[in-house]
Amino acid sequence: MKRKVRERIRCDFDKDRFTFIPPGDIVELTEIVIGGKRRVHWSGCKEGMGFVMVDDSELESGSDPL
Repeated sequence: MKRKVRERIRCDFDKDRFTFIPPGDIVELTEIVIGGKRRVHWSGCKEGMGFVMVDDSELESGSDPL
């Protein structure tokens, strides 16, 4: 499932590093949820395979399904 971000959403690379997904970007959800954070694929991420962790409730309230 893909979602289009409406509001800036924080995403974590690891426990010490994070950035924000800007409005208008599209993320693709995965089934992996750990501690309330969902793993998503974001094309704006240039690290690793492009996956980041996003708070599931923040993602739900700050984005719309495509």
